[in-house]
Amino acid sequence: MEWAELVDAARQISWITYLATADAAGRPHVAPVAPGFTEGSVWFATNASSKKYRNLVVNPAVGFHWPVDAATGPGELAAWGTATLYHSEDDRRRLWDARVLPYDMSKFFGSVDNPNLVFVEAAIRRARLLGPDMTSRVWVRPFRSPRR
Repeated sequence: MEWAELVDAARQISWITYLATADAAGRPHVAPVAPGFTEGSVWFATNASSKKYRNLVVNPAVGFHWPVDAATGPGELAAWGTATLYHSEDDRRRLWDARVLPYDMSKFFGSVDNPNLVFVEAAIRRARLLGPDMTSRVWVRPFRSPRR
């Protein structure tokens, strides 16, 4: 599977995904996020006061899940990676202006000047699309899996 196919499948399934993180003790946490995509990465934003942020500070491993929504569509998508946090004033402004997220961030975060705003880039290392016919397609960084 190519990266563009992964992004297309994610967008067909839902405009949100479920993010899984874990705290320092390994306790899991799952929360919905509205992602954006750049080559090889899934982006989202959160507040510095959130459980997501606190977990990512101590454990940058992430998982994403786009569940099957109906009998039609590309199937179910899961992806795993490592998060990097961007919260400096310069980073916030650069990423806000680059529109890495596909929605009006001011509705959730007010403005780019919100010091609580954190952008998160999850570099995806592996993803699996399980089709409606139970056929599995895998994407592995940085090369394509031979399994189709």
